[in-house]
Amino acid sequence: LVFIMVTSFIWSMKTLAILSVMGNVSIFAGIALVLVYVLLHMDWKEDTSDMIIGRVKSLPIFLGMAIYSYEGIGLNLPLRSEMLEPEKFPYVAAGGMFVVCIGQVVFGVLGFLCFQYDIGAIITFNLGKGALGSVAQVAVSICIYLTYPLMFYIPVDILSNPAKEKFSYFHAFTVEFWLRVLLVLLTFLFAILIPHIDLFIALIGALTSSSLALIFPPMAYIMVFRPTIGKRSVCLLIMLFGALGAVVGTTYALKDIVCVLSGLPKGGDWPCKPPTEY
Repeated sequence: LVFIMVTSFIWSMKTLAILSVMGNVSIFAGIALVLVYVLLHMDWKEDTSDMIIGRVKSLPIFLGMAIYSYEGIGLNLPLRSEMLEPEKFPYVAAGGMFVVCIGQVVFGVLGFLCFQYDIGAIITFNLGKGALGSVAQVAVSICIYLTYPLMFYIPVDILSNPAKEKFSYFHAFTVEFWLRVLLVLLTFLFAILIPHIDLFIALIGALTSSSLALIFPPMAYIMVFRPTIGKRSVCLLIMLFGALGAVVGTTYALKDIVCVLSGLPKGGDWPCKPPTEY
């Protein structure tokens, strides 16, 4: 908590970008180690042709978690404004999204083939206590620690001005100081109170990330650029898909959270019944 609190008081976007680069180096090292661990522990002779990889009922949870991986969309404008060549930002963004997609596919397929139905909410949960697994977990932890301040930048940027206006009788620095402290404490509180990170990610992805990634951008595009009928139709379809995903994904995520808190396994029927066989 103390170390996270210290990094949360970094104001400079350039400094945050440097920390983020260091975090990316750490996560790539962790990814490489996890892949090595998975490849070394996979049973290559096992017949997986009849393996069932999921159910239709699990699709909304998956979509919520997948959309959450693009939750950094709120950083687009701040990062673009800080670039030396902002006109190249679309290529940088496209490259980043491509890497994320490839990472999801590779980890999803190889992780499931290795651990199958015992796979955890986060693949690092399945790593053993050996040196390779421990180093991979440390690398991922370092990445989270170094990239947290950059993710932290957006809520502070949004909430700081209203907070300063609300508590104008205090010094602006004092208000922002305690705002940052409060947000860090809330982060740790959620981490402690919510035991199943996969369901929480699915809930946040369906409830907020779908709006940020699929609803508001095409809506803003229509309002600002007044596109042709064809482009407007595409934007409306994207918005419809985002709204449908938000409603269905949020419903299923909340249902699974209620089931888990009730002592029943997630993925069952509503109301909170144990899941049926595949």
